[in-house]
Amino acid sequence: MNFLAAIGFLTIIPVPATTNDGRQVLYFPLVGLALGGMLYGVDHLLAPYTEIRIVVDVLFLAVISGALHLDGLADTADGFFSHRPRERILEIMKDSRIGVMGVLALLFCILLKLAGVAGVIHSESLIWLVLAPALGRTAQVIGLVFVNHVPSEKMLAENFYQQGKFSLLIFCPLPFAILLYMDWLLGLASLILFSLLLVSLLMWFKSKIGGITGDTLGATTEIIEMTFLLMGGVSASIL
Repeated sequence: MNFLAAIGFLTIIPVPATTNDGRQVLYFPLVGLALGGMLYGVDHLLAPYTEIRIVVDVLFLAVISGALHLDGLADTADGFFSHRPRERILEIMKDSRIGVMGVLALLFCILLKLAGVAGVIHSESLIWLVLAPALGRTAQVIGLVFVNHVPSEKMLAENFYQQGKFSLLIFCPLPFAILLYMDWLLGLASLILFSLLLVSLLMWFKSKIGGITGDTLGATTEIIEMTFLLMGGVSASIL
C-alpha cells in the first residue's frame, strides 16, 4: 500500500485511498523507475516521428507529475533570486503568482530538457529516459532524510519529512547500480555528478532558508532530471 501511496503522491495516476504516514518515501526511487519505464514506452511508440517524439517526451514528464515539480521550481526561483531575507523568500515562495524568475526558470528547464531528450535520442542512449526520472525522485528521498524542513503554509505534508530515518534510503542506490552494471566509468561519473549537484543544492537551500520545503524538493527534482537527460545526450560521445 505504501508503494501505491507513493504513486498517488508523485503522479496523477489514480490509486486506491491510502494513508500518508511518510513510509511511502521509501518507494520514491522505484516510482521514478516506473515513470522512466513509461516514458521509454511513450518514446518507443513515437519513434518514427522525431520532432513530435522529443516534445511529447518532455510533455509526458510534466503531465504525469501534475506539473508539481515545475511549480516548485518556479516558486523556488522567484524566492531565491529575489535577493531578500529568509522570511521574505518564504513569503514569495508561498505566493501562487509566478514572477519573472519563475518564468525564466521554467523556460530554460523545458528548453534544456528538450535538448537533453534530443541528444538521448540522437545518441540512442535511451536508458537515460528511464534513469533521469529515477534519479530525480532519488534526490527527493535523500533531501527528506538528511535535511530538516522549513514549515510554511504550502509545505509538503509534515510526515513526508523523515530526517534521520536512514532505512528509507534502501532503494536509492538502485539507479546507480544499473548504471554501474552497464558501464562502471559512466556509473562512477554519474554518481560523482549527482552527489556534487545534490549536495550543492541542499547546502544552498539550507544557507538561504535554513532547510528544505516542498518547493525546493520540486526544484531539485527538475534540476537533477534535466541534468541527467543532458548528460545522457553527451555521454555516448564522451565515454
